[in-house]
Amino acid sequence: MKLLYPFFLSLLCVSCLNSQTENGTSNSGFALFKTSEKTHYFVDAKTGLVVYQKAFPSDWEVVSKPTYDLDKDFPSFLYAIQNQKGLKAFNTPIRQYIAFQNPQYAQMMRNYGMNNIKPVASLPSIVENEIKPIMNRDGFKFVSNREFPELMAYINQKKNEMGLNNIDIHMIATEWINEKNIKGITMVSQMVLSYGNSNGMTEPTTLWNYQTDFLFAPSNTYEAVLKTAITSTLKQKDSPNWQKYQAQVLNFRQQQQIAQHQQRMRNQQQQFEQHQQMMKERYAAQDANHERFMNSLRGTPTSTYSYTSDANHQNFIDMIREEQNVNLEGKTFKVEAGANNYWMNSDGKYIMSNDLFYNPNTDAIYDNQHWDLTTKQN
Repeated sequence: MKLLYPFFLSLLCVSCLNSQTENGTSNSGFALFKTSEKTHYFVDAKTGLVVYQKAFPSDWEVVSKPTYDLDKDFPSFLYAIQNQKGLKAFNTPIRQYIAFQNPQYAQMMRNYGMNNIKPVASLPSIVENEIKPIMNRDGFKFVSNREFPELMAYINQKKNEMGLNNIDIHMIATEWINEKNIKGITMVSQMVLSYGNSNGMTEPTTLWNYQTDFLFAPSNTYEAVLKTAITSTLKQKDSPNWQKYQAQVLNFRQQQQIAQHQQRMRNQQQQFEQHQQMMKERYAAQDANHERFMNSLRGTPTSTYSYTSDANHQNFIDMIREEQNVNLEGKTFKVEAGANNYWMNSDGKYIMSNDLFYNPNTDAIYDNQHWDLTTKQN
C-alpha cells in the first residue's frame, strides 16, 4: 500500500495549499495565468521517466527532487518555488510511522530495531508542537484555520477511484502573517491505514504518515498566488509511460510474491519428505547397529564404515537459507532457490521460471527491458 502514498500525498498536498479564498471557504473559480506558461517535469531519477508535468507562470522558479524513502522504485517529490515578487513555497519530506495498540508488543518491536514506532498524532497536535514553533520563530503570528469542503470532496472522489477506501485522509490548513505583511499558509496532510488481526497481522497495527506544505507571499498578491497555484495543479498531466512502468513493476512484484509463496510450499513439502527419509535412515541405522552388536556377540566379523558428505560448507549454508548461486557475465549473484531458469536485468532483478521455453524478452509485460539468462552454479 505504501506505493500509493507518494503520488497521492503530492496530489493532495499541493492542491490543498491553493484553494483558499478571502472569506475562508473553498472556491471553484480559479484565476487564469496572467503571464506566459512554462512546463516543469517531475522526473524519476532511476529510470529517467517523467512521472508527471505541471505548468507554472514563466516567472516562477521551480525545482524538484525525487526521494525514495517510502518505496525504492516509486518516488515522492520535494519541491521549492519562488519568484522575484516575494513568492516562496516548499514542502517537507513525508514522515511515516507505525503504531501498535499493544504497548508490550511495541516495546518488543523496538528491541528488534524498529525505530519509527509512534502513536498516531492528531493534526491539531502536529500544528501546535511542530508548525507553531517554526512559524513563531520566524516572526509569524497565527491568524486562523481554514476549511476546504469542496477540496475534500474532490480528494475523496479520487481516493475512491484509486480503490483507497480503507485509507483515512485528514488535512488542516493554518494561515499566518508577520510584521512585514507577508502572509503564509501551512497545510498538514495525513494518511492513516489500519490493519486488524484478520489481515494476517499478529497485532492490530496502524501505518500513518504526514507531510507539510508551506506557501508565503505578500498580502496584496497572496490570494492571486494561491489561485494560480491551484490552476497549476488542476493542469497537471500524468505520464502514460510512467503509468505503464508502474504496472510492470507491480506485476513483477506480484509474480515474485506468487513464486515465493509457491517456493515456500515446495520447500515445506521437501522438508517433510526429507524428515521422513531421515527417520527411515535413522531407524535403518539403529537396526544395522543392533545387527553389528549381535554379530559381535556371536563372534562374526564386521566391516568398518564411515559417514561422508559430498556437500561443502557453503552449499549447506545456501540450503539453510534456501538460496542458489547464479552466474552472469562473470559475476555471482544470490537468488531464491527452486527454479530451473533465472533471467536477470541490469538492476539485479530476476525472474524465476520452470518453463524451459519461456523468454521474458518476448513478454509484452516487460516491454523495453532486457533480460539475460544466468548460469546456475552447483
